[in-house]
Amino acid sequence: MSKKNPDVLPRVIIALICIIAGVGAGLQIGMAVKTLKNDEQKLVDEYRIIKRDWLYGDENTDYKTQAAKGVVAGMTKDDPYTFYTGTAAEQGLDTEGIGFGFARHYYDGCFYVTRVLSQSPANGKLSVGDIITAIKIGDGEVFDFKSHTYEEIENEFAKVKTGDIVVTFKVKRGQENLDVEIKKGQYYDDIVSRIQEPTAENNNTLILKVHTFLNAPSIIVKDVVSHYTDINRLVIDLRGNGGGYVSQACDMAKLFVKKGTLLYQLRDKNNKVIEEKYQTSNPNFNIPKYDIIIDRDTASASESFTLAMRAGANATTWGLKSYGKGVAQNFHQFADKSVLRFTYAYVYGPEKENEDMYEEEKNDEDKIMCIDKKGIIPDHIYDVDYSLFNYRLDYTSQGVSLAASNHLVKVLNILYPELPASYNSKFVYADLVREYGKIAAKKLSDNTLEVGFNDEGCMLKSLNDFLNKETFDKYLVESSKQMDAVIKG
Repeated sequence: MSKKNPDVLPRVIIALICIIAGVGAGLQIGMAVKTLKNDEQKLVDEYRIIKRDWLYGDENTDYKTQAAKGVVAGMTKDDPYTFYTGTAAEQGLDTEGIGFGFARHYYDGCFYVTRVLSQSPANGKLSVGDIITAIKIGDGEVFDFKSHTYEEIENEFAKVKTGDIVVTFKVKRGQENLDVEIKKGQYYDDIVSRIQEPTAENNNTLILKVHTFLNAPSIIVKDVVSHYTDINRLVIDLRGNGGGYVSQACDMAKLFVKKGTLLYQLRDKNNKVIEEKYQTSNPNFNIPKYDIIIDRDTASASESFTLAMRAGANATTWGLKSYGKGVAQNFHQFADKSVLRFTYAYVYGPEKENEDMYEEEKNDEDKIMCIDKKGIIPDHIYDVDYSLFNYRLDYTSQGVSLAASNHLVKVLNILYPELPASYNSKFVYADLVREYGKIAAKKLSDNTLEVGFNDEGCMLKSLNDFLNKETFDKYLVESSKQMDAVIKG
């Protein structure tokens, strides 16, 4: 009889433990998979029930798209940057397309041309400052803007779907009345505009306006700056620049910031650093002075660029506190070409030496900050929030929210300081409108404006039109003052 091996028993016990552990892990995984399948199955069952049995459904409804939109919207209602679209084009990231190629602002019941793209059908035909009073589509009737609501005018524009139709724009240019014919066609956005060239008279100051960080503004800026041999000061206007790609903000900052500057850092929901970029070489340009103009519509990649320039090029900022979008988005394209855009990281930027923009940033050791929902406070804050006037104010609809009323109060208190300074229960919206109606009645010699409201209880269209004219006129004056202050500074 052979002698027993003393290692056999421990091996058997270890094997049994492994088997038991494996079974336990398998059961846990199985339960997790079952739970996951149950959750997924619920979504599938809901989708099938609505598609098959819903009383108001029909075969023309795209249930798949609606289901995808609903899931995202329901879970991300507090995140406006996460959403689903049927195509990549609907993401709004294109800098080219089919259209007339000009931007407009609602103005006294008409439209004020605010921008004409250099590569567009409107170039050479319309000019900034033109007032469009009516349009005629093809051989149709003239559609007069003053006698229609904003929504009706937009619906009329929407009828022009192809480039085969000639649209006649009725234009007031100074004292002239013109008929301008334009067809829809291909347009390309002006990524960067040259506002002022450097000369001896302006102390060799170059002023550029960067409209977006989509496409490749860094390449354009590099090309423009390279054309000049002597620049003492570079002013970059980022007002109204809603951002784009953080990689482009990074590439543009590399043109100017010193070696070693943090350009940006991304952190996930667990505060783990998932990406960061530094300036690894000397900058392309060494300009003595940099200035950046921002406002409440300066956001996202524009803010990242501004932070890098403050810290790495000692740039001075002017204007109004920026929007405060310190989060980044990624994209997933599905097999059917639909796209999910989702927020996946916080964006951090470098601080200046002895940063004191926000109390919580003082004396901290990491030398970085995230301005999400806070914004960048400029070194020189403009005393009038002119961006309040760069919106279409529509009080001709039946419902008026408290936020809309408060906005109206802010606007009118800047236009007319003698009006009450705040909206409260003693000075309601209706009183505010009537007060404004009296002022407008005197200015326009039209006593019908004094009542302020029409029979449906909404602000008179004529009064609302005048409000939009006054606010935008104020915007043009104040934004021009802003640029003058920067140039003189």
